[in-house]
Amino acid sequence: MNNSKPSPVTRYLARNESERADAFKDDQDICDFLTLLEDDILSNPEGLIALDSSFIARLESLIGGMDVDINSPLSADDE
Repeated sequence: MNNSKPSPVTRYLARNESERADAFKDDQDICDFLTLLEDDILSNPEGLIALDSSFIARLESLIGGMDVDINSPLSADDE
């Protein structure tokens, strides 16, 4: 039996396999969400609201010019 360390190729393949598994899990989560969204839209089409320019203008008036970092944690006041 060979007790040597795995070769760089073996480590590379294992890492890529792990990355593929993670990507597949992410893809499956997205597919599950999109299926849920599709089912909801098909079951409740009256719930769809078209975004028009007045809605966009209202959003811009509320948050325009604010710097937002979606990766930063919320402060206690924001939760």
